[in-house]
Amino acid sequence: MALAIALSFPAGRFHSTPWGHHVNEGLPEWPPSPWRLLRALVATWKRKLSMERSVNDMLPRVLARLTAPPLFSLPPVSLSHTRHFMPWHGGWKPEEPDKAKTKVFDAFVALDHTAEVVFLWPGVTLEPAEEHVLRLVLSQLGYFGRAESWCAVRLSDEWEPNSNGAWVRIDKTSGKVEARINCAPLNGGNRVSNDVEPVRVLAADPVTWQGWSYGRKASRPDPLWNLLAETADLHAERWSDPPGSRWLTYLRPSDAFAVTTGRQRMMRKAGASTVARYALDGTVLPLAQETLSLAELARQRLQGIYGKQNDGATSVLFSGKTMDGVPLRDHRHAFYLPTDEDGDGHIDHLTVYARGPVGLDGQDMGFAEAELRALDRFRRLRQVGGKPDLQLVLLGVGQCDDWKDTRLFSRSHRWRSVTPFVPPRHTKDRGQRRETPVEQLQDELQRRGFPTPVAVYELPRCEVEGRSLRWIEFRRERLLGGGSRGQGFGHGFVIEFAEPVAGPLCFGYGCHFGLGLFVPSAA
Repeated sequence: MALAIALSFPAGRFHSTPWGHHVNEGLPEWPPSPWRLLRALVATWKRKLSMERSVNDMLPRVLARLTAPPLFSLPPVSLSHTRHFMPWHGGWKPEEPDKAKTKVFDAFVALDHTAEVVFLWPGVTLEPAEEHVLRLVLSQLGYFGRAESWCAVRLSDEWEPNSNGAWVRIDKTSGKVEARINCAPLNGGNRVSNDVEPVRVLAADPVTWQGWSYGRKASRPDPLWNLLAETADLHAERWSDPPGSRWLTYLRPSDAFAVTTGRQRMMRKAGASTVARYALDGTVLPLAQETLSLAELARQRLQGIYGKQNDGATSVLFSGKTMDGVPLRDHRHAFYLPTDEDGDGHIDHLTVYARGPVGLDGQDMGFAEAELRALDRFRRLRQVGGKPDLQLVLLGVGQCDDWKDTRLFSRSHRWRSVTPFVPPRHTKDRGQRRETPVEQLQDELQRRGFPTPVAVYELPRCEVEGRSLRWIEFRRERLLGGGSRGQGFGHGFVIEFAEPVAGPLCFGYGCHFGLGLFVPSAA
């Protein structure tokens, strides 16, 4: 007979720092120490079930049985960490308050959210009332390790020895072996093979864990057990190891962290999403005149996210270039369109629109799965010039029809400029082939498949609510890339079509970065 406690971590992370180590050493505890489990059980008991008489009576007896060294079943995992800066009073100076910070590493064990770590005590059998108490306490255990390690815990009765005496978990329906014990204490007679490695684990001493070895200055827990002493008291008393504990050497698989992850296929489905919409939030939103700069930063940031998620790979759709670095010419790659949708002169939305390749059925294939993952992680945009960061709230991902109520994707007879149209070629108003800004705009309308407009009017200024901007006030040259353009002057137009035309409409130099953008306009 055996008692088994199985823990899973829905967030896919187990955070803990082994005793005697600093968090910045980046050494996650694996397997989880039995000492930690006993402390977690007592903490749950005292915080959530201290009024339960049955728990008060029986849990100490249950804990005494769990001081025996358990066996472990460890699932495949990998190591990971985050690093961030935290405020630190030690370096604070009035003239340099921003420098009062320290870098902190947070190492953790990453595992599948359904994988279970199993503590198994062969030969330990609880009475029904004791088992009921233990189940009650486990049901209230919300995290294990640090508070980020959300957990789900259960008692498991699927474990039993096989014909070789090894403990395995068997599916009682199919009879299939689903898991094995793969981490056990090193006994004197054990022969250490190359496929295992020793690791120290802190466990309770069956004799002294219920005693009290600290001085009067230490905070006195209830019950007065060495198991419950605080780390600060341990340091104050100059103990090298927690009294009431003992170090045990376990043998875990030498490849415990060697999880092989296959490269995920980048699927692209016909008729898939072509639009991702974000709302911008920040202390100061950028002016509409900074449309081009903001779009360039968005493209750079999104490509960076994609590269981190895909081993440095580049998205053709996000970059607008082939894998050889040749710019695409068909306008099926991403448009980054910052917009001022409340008319206050500040950019408050960002739209990433990409038609993608054409599918076999003739539909736009939009974003691939890997690109959707990058769009999902796109939540912050760092501005240049010391300006505060912008927070991005993903409003949704879908197709153009899903956003037909917005100005960008609506249908209209009449469209007007909200950012300057910058002609891609130099202006020629004489000779056999005239290339005025109006003619360059009409030429691009034709090449992009739009119907021939019935009229195109020059718009001298950009009109926003309560303000009138000159086109020259907008930034009209890219800082992070090239592109073909003429003199660089900006122009605004009103375009009228015979039939309603669906957006988005953006033409000319920098049209993938918000220049030459049109919105529906009343007559």
